Amino acid sequence: MRTLHLAGAICAVLVAGSTLAASPFKPVDRRINDAALDSIQTFAGTRPFVKTTHSEPTIAEFGASLVSVFRTAGAEIDTNAQGQLYFKSNRRLAYSHSQDGGRSWRSDYLPPLPGSTTTLGYGMVAADRAGRFYASALGVDADGRMAVTLNRSVDGGRRFATAVPVDSAGRPDRPWLAIGPAPGPRLRDNVYLSWISFDDSVGSSVLRFARSTDGGSTFTTKTLFAPELDPDPNHPQNVVQFPTVAVDPYNGRIYIAFLQFGWVSNDYVRIMTSDDGGETFRSLAFNRPGAPSPEVIPVVQPGTTTECGAVRFDVPGSPPQFAANTVLTLHSGPDIGNSTNGVPRYVNATRINLQPMLAVSKGVIHMVWSNSTSEVFGEPTSGADVLYMRSDNNGATWSEPEAVNAGAGGTGRSVTPAIAIGAFGAEAALPLLPSPRNVHITYYTQEPDGTLSFNLAQSRDRGHSFPDARKRRLNAKPIALAPTNIPLPTAANPYQTTNYDRLVTQCSSLGEYTGISVGAGVVHAVWGDSSATIQQPVDPLDPISGQTHAKENVHFIGQVAIF
Repeated sequence: MRTLHLAGAICAVLVAGSTLAASPFKPVDRRINDAALDSIQTFAGTRPFVKTTHSEPTIAEFGASLVSVFRTAGAEIDTNAQGQLYFKSNRRLAYSHSQDGGRSWRSDYLPPLPGSTTTLGYGMVAADRAGRFYASALGVDADGRMAVTLNRSVDGGRRFATAVPVDSAGRPDRPWLAIGPAPGPRLRDNVYLSWISFDDSVGSSVLRFARSTDGGSTFTTKTLFAPELDPDPNHPQNVVQFPTVAVDPYNGRIYIAFLQFGWVSNDYVRIMTSDDGGETFRSLAFNRPGAPSPEVIPVVQPGTTTECGAVRFDVPGSPPQFAANTVLTLHSGPDIGNSTNGVPRYVNATRINLQPMLAVSKGVIHMVWSNSTSEVFGEPTSGADVLYMRSDNNGATWSEPEAVNAGAGGTGRSVTPAIAIGAFGAEAALPLLPSPRNVHITYYTQEPDGTLSFNLAQSRDRGHSFPDARKRRLNAKPIALAPTNIPLPTAANPYQTTNYDRLVTQCSSLGEYTGISVGAGVVHAVWGDSSATIQQPVDPLDPISGQTHAKENVHFIGQVAIF
């Protein structure tokens, strides 16, 4: 076995000095994941383990302390006495913290649950009014059960304590975290989470919710929404996904936005809200023309339907069958063909979805999502726009959806938005001020050459307009897509593919969300960025042996919030 740590070897140097990067008037994006998190392990008789994927970040701040939690590739592989490979540890979540407003950063892994060596992903970070940072995620407990977890830091994000379990009912997925004042005098902050729990026996899922009133030490949990199967395939069905949670910092009202799947082209956005700290919830109404219910917004998820490998299963007396892993992607390069059912396959691809994002203050609700320009799910020639809606009266009425990305309505694709409001961190909560007028939305756009840019659109009139003069590109170098869907056919499975980082799921690269927060006059943004490159180890068993290709890092930038 050989382990190579790549610190200093594959840095994308974007900043000449910390003074320039720290100035909000001359912003330059920088990598914030420590290069020591990268490593390559090689073992005789198998392909190298190239562990260099860092993406899907979120960010929170308190004063000069910034914390970003992100997906990483920290698995440590070893051989047992029989010479078999096994995971000595499997750390898939890391964080970087800065104590000087983003000038310098340090990285570490998030600790797992007691007795476990595994963290899985879907990390999220938030801070309370006392400066404590919280990180939610998926993990595995000492008995091997998947669980929603929470870590807490009381020293500005320098160190996080061992994770505590939140819930392990069903098969949990995609937890989201928010912190806000408890109902009443607002003297205490509550910790709230929402996530999806799957029942794989019937293929359905439910929306779950947890609340902690003691700073994340213990939780009460319940199911909020468990839809039933509808005989009309055009109606919302019994699968929900992609929740996000927001808390109004002024009055403590909770909002949970999520997607309810349909079986044809449309899926449906919903929002549930609570005025009593999560004791009870009700659905908000949108009253969209033609919608099957006043409580849903019909949407079409962005991206191209893409086959990202397939799994073989055998039925006695029948030829081998293959179940395709089909997801929506942004991609570059040609369709390489040879899929199980004619769906395109692309070597360079990153999975995307439609996750509604929220920002709220004083009854004003801001929501963004990425929507296909086609009415057909997965249409290869479709574009995608970042759509924005606002309610000024706690959901009683809503503005019309408006595209905020540059070049809206064309064949380009703008995806994965994040949203924040205000000119400084406490503005949204102060009682003597109106709801913030500054709205900040970040998103990726795929350019004509196949690379991606990461962009910011800003409004100074509470979302009524996003003029082109306030739209700008944040990344310094083009973001090329990494090879995440490389053919690796065998006699048993001619449709098999692999990510260059073989421990990461095929077509998983930049992540399914990004992060944004507002500090003292500065917007801080983080995103997955694959503008750096790495050379794949030379190995006869590796399908891209010796090739130089894009690899993922987490990038950060500060932008002026007051304008």
